[in-house]
Amino acid sequence: MKQGTLVRTQNVIAADKCIEYLLTRPKLEMVGLGLLYGRPGLGKTTYASRIAFSQGYLYLRLEATTTPKAFASKLLIALYKRFGMGEYLPYGTANDLFMLCITLLEDHKDTIIVVDEIDYAFRHPQLLGAIRDIVDVTTAIVILVGMQNAKDKLNQINEYYFDRCNFFYEFQDLPKKDIAQLCSEILEIRFHPDIVEYVHFHSCGNVRKAMKLIRSVEEIARYKNLEVISQTDLDD
Repeated sequence: MKQGTLVRTQNVIAADKCIEYLLTRPKLEMVGLGLLYGRPGLGKTTYASRIAFSQGYLYLRLEATTTPKAFASKLLIALYKRFGMGEYLPYGTANDLFMLCITLLEDHKDTIIVVDEIDYAFRHPQLLGAIRDIVDVTTAIVILVGMQNAKDKLNQINEYYFDRCNFFYEFQDLPKKDIAQLCSEILEIRFHPDIVEYVHFHSCGNVRKAMKLIRSVEEIARYKNLEVISQTDLDD
């Protein structure tokens, strides 16, 4: 089973369009803020982390304990590494650290920052405000990634903030054609078309479940030393 592959499902294609849209926006008229959201298990974090790694974007994952200062410190460290400025041990107030981040982002146009688990920021207005200030003051692009109700929550918390988001995309359950693509690009053994039916039916379009099923299919094929595996082989 191939690992680390970012298969171009409909969700990946749509998320890529979000970034492309923000990159080509009229920068004097629109800020570079977008939101990707959806139910658990649909591949949001996988997309966010892998696209950041492959394209050289900054990837920051919020946690329940993330404070505005902790976010500023993490961002500053990531910026220093990204721009080859060596190690940096942040010190000073949250505002001091944040202003250093702004200075670096002003010097490096169109930096793309992916902020995963944005839902944790909804309890910290200052943290949300800091992220908003990044896109207001610089040409940086910030892609927020959150759960299925992230769009509604953002609108409830701050309508002004919500209006500044210039792209929204809700990750969807994978259709059968995307499951077939996953099987083709990830499985390292040949398989009968009914394997796609099996994975699609039992995963209900959930990427996380589909990946577990695909791994199970490959393990069974290797255990039975099969050249081609079909659904019948899974039932034995």
